[in-house]
Amino acid sequence: MPPINLRAIKSPNEGSNFATIGIGTRIFLGGGVGYVVWNGTQHFPGWLKDNEGNIVGSAGGTLSVMGDLKQMKPQWLRGTSFQGYGATLTVGLGIPIPILNEEILKFAALSDEELHAPVVDYSENYPNRVGGNLGLVSYAQLKSGKITVEGKEVATAPLSSYPKAREIAGLLKTWIQKGDFQLGEPVQLLPGPSAA
Repeated sequence: MPPINLRAIKSPNEGSNFATIGIGTRIFLGGGVGYVVWNGTQHFPGWLKDNEGNIVGSAGGTLSVMGDLKQMKPQWLRGTSFQGYGATLTVGLGIPIPILNEEILKFAALSDEELHAPVVDYSENYPNRVGGNLGLVSYAQLKSGKITVEGKEVATAPLSSYPKAREIAGLLKTWIQKGDFQLGEPVQLLPGPSAA
């Protein structure tokens, strides 16, 4: 997995990898309009690094959001049950990312081969608070349906729907073009890697 030269990409927002997302960012939420309130409970805005210390991508973040349930639609809200976790709500969510500068364009244009995620042992390490992960894999590898972990081939399956994500992106685009969805500047950006 070749590292991405993210060191050459410096954020205009003091190391924030959330250059357009923060308090008050208008979003697609459950088929209606919602807002980002702040970061979520498992927000980790740091950088993913390989074994050699090369930055291979953003670790990611989570959001705390709010919206008017009366605007939402059943096709974008689903009751879900995960074995070992329990009941939860699956929600269609979309965030418009305005391309304000070259840096944002570079991040938005990354391919699935350039986006990485850690492989986490949720059966043993995570519940016992053992740090680390079992390696990094690209989104392209995850989308292939299988990855290799410690020499063993393991099946993969998404927790999100790529076709639904494309549908949400199309709806957001239409709303924006019709003037039904206004983009705005956040009041406060989400914490970035310097806050980690």
